Amino acid sequence: MILSYCVVLLAFLGWLDVVTGDYSLIVFYLVPVSLAAWFVSKKCGLFFCLLVIVVRVIADNWSRSDFFAHSSLNYWNEFIEFLFLLIMSLLFSALKKNLDNEKNLARRDPLTDTLNRRSFFDLAEHEIKRSQRYDLPLTVAYIDIDNFKEVNDQCGHQAGDELLVAVVSTIRSNVRSMDILARFGGDEFVILLPDTPADAATGFLKKIHAQLDTAMTVNKWCVTFSIGSATYVKVPSSVDTIIRTADELMYAAKHGGKNRLIHKEIGEVEHG
Repeated sequence: MILSYCVVLLAFLGWLDVVTGDYSLIVFYLVPVSLAAWFVSKKCGLFFCLLVIVVRVIADNWSRSDFFAHSSLNYWNEFIEFLFLLIMSLLFSALKKNLDNEKNLARRDPLTDTLNRRSFFDLAEHEIKRSQRYDLPLTVAYIDIDNFKEVNDQCGHQAGDELLVAVVSTIRSNVRSMDILARFGGDEFVILLPDTPADAATGFLKKIHAQLDTAMTVNKWCVTFSIGSATYVKVPSSVDTIIRTADELMYAAKHGGKNRLIHKEIGEVEHG
């Protein structure tokens, strides 16, 4: 749609260029170039820079029959206009990229590239509403790394960071595109599994648990995982409620000896 607007606007400016003759419209040509660079891509912005110059040359030849239209000075002016559009297009593309990076950093954990707590809550609210609307089950799992502090103390924080990245990589290799993974704390992760009943959730989490244990053994990291998960048949309206339940189940697993998975199916809406 944006490309269509840019093409139409460029055509209109070309017609206006023919009608007005000697008046410079280069600032207005910047509009389709900037729109293409901002909303489409850097390459598209550069392509529209070339299109503008083509339109400008055609407009000059159409509206002028004098010597100046074909003079080296006129061509030089058009070249300068092209450089102006090119620089502005690159600036718009760079600004858009920086803004996107800032937004991404605000939403994601910089180490593991998972969602942060705030972003998780935003997406979880959407999934809760969808589950309520279509009467779908919803599962949330809270994962805590047992003895993670010992890895940092004995092997250094770099080893701890590598461990966290390995944990996320293992989980990501198993989750679906619709599932939501977030880092909630230093060694705590939450997975939201939309449209996932209890039996499917327990099978999935047992698989994740086994693969995490294998990954830690391979890397000789002496940690285990305590997982608490809850499947809601009737989903409550509060994200805090579903997180709190999974968190409590995780602590029950931790206090029960660690390296355990505790799952609970909740058939009625819990209020909290």
